[in-house]
Amino acid sequence: MISHITEAEMEIMQILWNADGSVTSKEIAAQLPDKKLTTIITLAGRLIDKGLVKSEKVGRSHSHQYAPVISEEAYKKAQTRDFVETVHKGSAKSLLSALFEDRGLTGEDIAMLQDLIERMGEKK
Repeated sequence: MISHITEAEMEIMQILWNADGSVTSKEIAAQLPDKKLTTIITLAGRLIDKGLVKSEKVGRSHSHQYAPVISEEAYKKAQTRDFVETVHKGSAKSLLSALFEDRGLTGEDIAMLQDLIERMGEKK
């Protein structure tokens, strides 16, 4: 099971997922001007402890570069699976009912869902 990411940690993960390679804490801080560098380093450390981020020391300095260990897509899939298992007791039908019960689906929405269901059936 992949650990849950807090809102503050998610801000850092979004920066890492959008980067072309590793990012230093100073580069992260430049994109999050409302957060102190020490806070960013603490949050990055938590993500490392959760196994979601890796870091490398840059040369002889105290600076580190951070990179995601998991893709955004893989994280979303894992969190969705966990949510379906815990909240909907593993029932995709329950999840879909909750999502669409109070919303009117357009013909385009229904066609897209039918296409998805057909493709999933072909994989089995």
